[in-house]
Amino acid sequence: MTDRNAEGFTLVELLVSLAILAIALAVLFGAIGQSLDRVRRDKDEAVAAALVQSLLARAGAEPRLAAGATDGDYSNGFHWRLIVRPYGNTDDSKAWGMSAYSVSATVSWRGGERTLTTLRLVPPVKPP
Repeated sequence: MTDRNAEGFTLVELLVSLAILAIALAVLFGAIGQSLDRVRRDKDEAVAAALVQSLLARAGAEPRLAAGATDGDYSNGFHWRLIVRPYGNTDDSKAWGMSAYSVSATVSWRGGERTLTTLRLVPPVKPP
């Protein structure tokens, strides 16, 4: 004969508690996974923003800008592209006394792309 007053859990109670635990762990691990993915994306966006600003700063420091496009790869998997286009027309350049260029820097990576554009004024080249 079995003792109905024995302490402990029945098999059904144990299975229900394990099912609840499994569901709670699945939700918890899903939330942790999403958080880690968001942290990685935020880090990539911050790195791309710094790299694109660096590209524009370098383009402004060059002694002479020339129209055209250049591109390359960083060692961390990011790709960069710098596009320099003349801004305005010849009448504008005469009126300003300088040449103006639209400089567009783009950094792209597996998850997205960041682009910044600015204008750069370049003094005219004086004949030797």
